[in-house]
Amino acid sequence: MQLEVFFDYVCPYCYQGHKNLLKLLPKYPKLAIIWRPCEAHPRPEPARIHSDLAIQGMYYVQERQGDLWKYHALVYAAHFDQGRNISDLSVLEQLAAECCSDGSGFHAALMENRYAQKVEEGNRAAWEEYGFSAVPSYRSGPYQIGSRDGVLVPPHKLEQFLASL
Repeated sequence: MQLEVFFDYVCPYCYQGHKNLLKLLPKYPKLAIIWRPCEAHPRPEPARIHSDLAIQGMYYVQERQGDLWKYHALVYAAHFDQGRNISDLSVLEQLAAECCSDGSGFHAALMENRYAQKVEEGNRAAWEEYGFSAVPSYRSGPYQIGSRDGVLVPPHKLEQFLASL
């Protein structure tokens, strides 16, 4: 059973959704998570902070089989709890170093925008292909559930969704 999780690191609802999902996962030990980061406000849209570099960092950590759960938690905490700038490459380097044994190429990969195409593909998938109106949103096969109108998918609705798969 696979669950695609669409999220943005600068979305407070996604941060709470991440915590909600963590609490539910012990009930679904065979659930495989597929991370689908996307930007709520992709460039050139104005935003207080853009998350594209943090998302590229996730792809770097993922490519090296680093600890994605830890990376997500660190990026969310840096942004929401510590007030750190997650569009600052030096901040992301510090976070990625805690999650990935091979962090030596992180700076170069992000400076080269090596994963920029993946960021754009994630944005297209979330907003155009699947038509989500907000994140976090979830998809499994032909089924999906998403946040909307400024309201997070409640934990009980997410649990019902997972139980129905």
